Amino acid sequence: MKYKYWIYCIIPTLVVFLILYCAPPDECPENARYILSAISQSLAAILALVFTITLVIAQMTKRYMAMDEIIFRLETKLLMSLFGIGIIAPLLVLDFGFWKWGVPLSIVVASSCVFSLLPFLIGVNNLLKYDSGIKNLDEEIPAAIREGYEQRAINKIGELNKMGEIAIKESREDVISSISSVLSRSGLKSAEKKFWYVTLQVVYALENIGLKSVEKGFKYNSTRGIVDGLRFIATETSKEIEVGGDFKDAVIVEVLKGLSDIGVKAAEKGVGDILVDAAGHLTHVGQVSRDKEAMIWLWCLGAAVTKYLPRYVDDVIRNIGELEETISGDWLPLAERICMENYPELKDAFEKFKRINNK
Repeated sequence: MKYKYWIYCIIPTLVVFLILYCAPPDECPENARYILSAISQSLAAILALVFTITLVIAQMTKRYMAMDEIIFRLETKLLMSLFGIGIIAPLLVLDFGFWKWGVPLSIVVASSCVFSLLPFLIGVNNLLKYDSGIKNLDEEIPAAIREGYEQRAINKIGELNKMGEIAIKESREDVISSISSVLSRSGLKSAEKKFWYVTLQVVYALENIGLKSVEKGFKYNSTRGIVDGLRFIATETSKEIEVGGDFKDAVIVEVLKGLSDIGVKAAEKGVGDILVDAAGHLTHVGQVSRDKEAMIWLWCLGAAVTKYLPRYVDDVIRNIGELEETISGDWLPLAERICMENYPELKDAFEKFKRINNK
């Protein structure tokens, strides 16, 4: 998927090759000299322009290793080599006079050079957006939190969230893993500083990216960091003895809801590992926060497991039993009502899970 855009270079080049193969150009020396000269000059001008743009982009990253990351990467070397062949080949044809095959091949090479600019620039954009962008945000968000600029931190978290959504559309699982790590660290730092609204924005972003990643079918290694991050943030938030206000309470509530949503989606998509993690994290957060909603969402998760992944029913029942040691009371009627409000498709499964759990 990372190199899928190269198809926009390969197909047009093949089309040009087939056209020249079926209808070769005239072997008129004068026309050939003009075509070859124009190809060589045009490609040289394009190469200079692309090289200048690449240097400017490297400077924009404000990193000492930008030259290695952008200029000396494999894609750039291949593009420079291809352009070099495209520039020199017409000159050799002019010198030796191989008009019959020299002119068509020079045109094909020139076509591949021009069409390769699109995947190359997309690759540079992804490098700037993902590699350098994530590194910069990983520095800027903690700096904003440390200096007390909450709104700046929130804006940067929003950028990271949008970046994650784009990465999911492009099937960049490696990027999602990096983004979840940055968000988790940012959430922990904001919780330590008691910036609860900033922490809440991090939780929203993790929940959003987690749901869409599971929906996309990402593997466990790419998404486990998201549910782990939600657990760590809730644990750090629960450590604070003093009252943090509505936003602090909202952090715990949203983490529990996020773990439930991701767990239900994982059950629907058959991702058992994420499901087990979500159930375990709900139990842990419920134990450290003593929030009754943990029990409610565990029951909802049990209904989802009953419908989509019955082999994990015993795991959820065990989690409910562990949490009942900390949170007592009859939450079943409330859990049933909330589950029906949020997951109406699980109505029958909830009744079945209730019967299984009562055995």
